[in-house]
Amino acid sequence: MLQAGNRAVKALKLSLHEPRGTPRGGMRWFGCWVVSLVLSGGCTTAPREPRPARLTAATGEPLAAGLAAVEYDEANRFLAEAERRYPALGDYTLYFRARAAVRAGKPTDALQLAEHLLATNAESVWSGVARLLAGRLVRQKGDLAAARGWLEAARASLPERSLSGGHATLALAEVDHELGDDAAALELARDVRRRMPRRLLARRARRLAERIGASHPELIPWDTVDEAEMRLREGDLAGARAAATTALAGRSSPALAGRALWVRAQAERALGDRETAEATCLHLARQLPADPLAPKALLAAATWRWNADRDQAALELFGQVARRFPASPQAPEALYASGRIHQEAGRYRDAFAAYRGLGDRFPRAPLAAEARWRAGWVRYLAGDFTAAADWFGRVALGTAKGTRVAAEYWQARALARLGRAEKAHERLTHIAAHHATSYYAELAEERLGERTAACEPPAVVPRPSFPTELQGTHAERARVLAGLGFSRFARLEVDALRGTSGVPRRPLLTAYEAVDAPGAALGLAREMRPGSPGALRRYLYPLGYWDTVHETALARGVDPLLVVAVIRQESLFETDAVSPANAHGLMQLLPSTARELTAEAGAAPIPRSALHVPQTNIALGVALLRRLLDRYGGSRARTLAAYNAGEDAVGKWERRYAAREPDEFVELISFRETRDYVKAVTRNYRTYRQLYASSPCATSPGSPPNAPLDMTTTTSPGRAEPTK
Repeated sequence: MLQAGNRAVKALKLSLHEPRGTPRGGMRWFGCWVVSLVLSGGCTTAPREPRPARLTAATGEPLAAGLAAVEYDEANRFLAEAERRYPALGDYTLYFRARAAVRAGKPTDALQLAEHLLATNAESVWSGVARLLAGRLVRQKGDLAAARGWLEAARASLPERSLSGGHATLALAEVDHELGDDAAALELARDVRRRMPRRLLARRARRLAERIGASHPELIPWDTVDEAEMRLREGDLAGARAAATTALAGRSSPALAGRALWVRAQAERALGDRETAEATCLHLARQLPADPLAPKALLAAATWRWNADRDQAALELFGQVARRFPASPQAPEALYASGRIHQEAGRYRDAFAAYRGLGDRFPRAPLAAEARWRAGWVRYLAGDFTAAADWFGRVALGTAKGTRVAAEYWQARALARLGRAEKAHERLTHIAAHHATSYYAELAEERLGERTAACEPPAVVPRPSFPTELQGTHAERARVLAGLGFSRFARLEVDALRGTSGVPRRPLLTAYEAVDAPGAALGLAREMRPGSPGALRRYLYPLGYWDTVHETALARGVDPLLVVAVIRQESLFETDAVSPANAHGLMQLLPSTARELTAEAGAAPIPRSALHVPQTNIALGVALLRRLLDRYGGSRARTLAAYNAGEDAVGKWERRYAAREPDEFVELISFRETRDYVKAVTRNYRTYRQLYASSPCATSPGSPPNAPLDMTTTTSPGRAEPTK
């Protein structure tokens, strides 16, 4: 089975033009495998992931060979040699010798090694999981009191929301249950469910709670709204609906009744019972008008109608939200949605009134600036270019930067439509010169004809040495691990340094870059927010995983800089990223999309865990970009829209807006998330070209501008919420 899995991954790499691995690249993958294994908390079971190639033993590097070894004696021998050769890594060799002892069925040896690690390396990054391992081993021996002590210490030393921290909490709950303290066990189980509702751990915690409830029903009121909300977060939709219904039957207070109805409506909607979900929302708004959830429920019902293309029925409910709940946060959202419906129907006067009303009545609402811009936009769509140019000019004088630049651009477009070419050229030139990092600067330069034909991205990006300014145990371990190619382990050490007071942050940026952790460097650069963001532009816009990106993209005929622009928006270069919609890895691929792409390539299916391997994820993501670019004739805007919202959605927009120009098409995309996504990735792509292209392709004269600090929420392909 494992060999078949490895063959499938290898076939996929070859069929998707996967770059051939180097020993260093292979080591990075190996490090990823080990970290995911160890931090998963699976400390007393044999690993289920595919093992790395045994070739690592032949390289003569004892740490890699020890980790790859199957037999205990062989692993112990290699790891002992690693401890002799790399004294700074004594905690690593001790921990992995303990792991090898567990696999070999030697729990006493494993416990002694874990205890020795903690006695000699208290500051080790493995101390928390070593305590977890010790707690499980002691529990297996039947010493529950001692196990509880170990697990309590593990829980205190591990990050609350980490998977290993969740394992420690659940193991502690199970021990408390075995000790007869079911109230404490129940609270710990609920803590796991609250902190990581979508994890398998939450299901195990719920089963433990159910076992406790079977023998002590007085401890667990299953009919509470809290339980319904928890089950909804966990994805137990039927259970959430049942718990909410039972809570309502128990004559809850009005406040609890509102929460129960809201949970039930969401569960019904997710289960596909749309009519019932809408009726539940309407019932909540009608029967409990004073409840804060009432306008939210009414807005949800209206939005569901709108997404089902029942525009007139939706318009009626949006109007009710604005009239019945004028002081609620949902009122401006309802006005905005009303404007969008009128706009799509071509009722531009009504749309203008809705947008202007939103801006006038709710000037501080999050949608106010966009509504003011859209008031000009509907005049543009109506062909009243004189009024549009005048309105956009006024908006450009008094709104936030993003909306101001959009207003300036569309004022220029309206002026061009009026034949005032000189004035339009002046506005476009101003945008290109003064807003050079914006999405609209890209459009302005296309209009001005200032774009060059092609850019040449760098073939090689040298990695810096580990900074000598960083000293101490963690720095030394990171230096050694980075030199051996264990990038993921080295990042753990730099993370530990980052948590130490008094450590200078600028060298930490270089350290993250040196250990191949571009996502961590990007996150730290965002925190630093210097007076001149240009000083950090390499870290804010890194060429992460560049060897793989460059080779894979060129093999597919895709610009590598476009690929990193997508990765930055999707995952911020974090290989472990998982979205709420279950998209995985650097390019945020859904498992269903991965299956489709591997089938197209003629390869066997890959396990979901492979989506967190950079080489595999990038190969699949680039294949998807290539397919979309081919389908849409090289249109970057349509390709990015389909990557985010799916090809069916783009097909609908193409039919609806076939006569529109590309810049107009983007503004007309129905999903707000997708509109923002297309603009954000285009802006990323522009900044990458300005910073890294080795042949001229900068779109405005002068040196590359400072990289923008603005960030938008990461998104995933095919999962854009249908929020219009």
